[in-house]
Amino acid sequence: MSDHDVPAADDPITLSPAVEELLADPATPADVFSAAVAFLVELRENPFPHLSLPVPGRPGMHSAPLHRDVGLVEYAVNESTDPPLIYVSRILRAD
Repeated sequence: MSDHDVPAADDPITLSPAVEELLADPATPADVFSAAVAFLVELRENPFPHLSLPVPGRPGMHSAPLHRDVGLVEYAVNESTDPPLIYVSRILRAD
């Protein structure tokens, strides 16, 4: 494991094991991988990217479509911290 594989202690974004596995799997289609990474970049700028919506009945949970309509991301935001802590729980692929 290289230093690049270890998340920074102060990184506000945490990925679930399922999301980490999806991003590390060489069988993940390139369009899904690039859309997921683009979404993570957006999260660094704003915990509520364009088209993000709260998930009804699940406080703190949000969902947002991935670019190019390749899937949907579900994630939780803890707004009581500065910066907000974000847990990306799953990516649902459209295929």
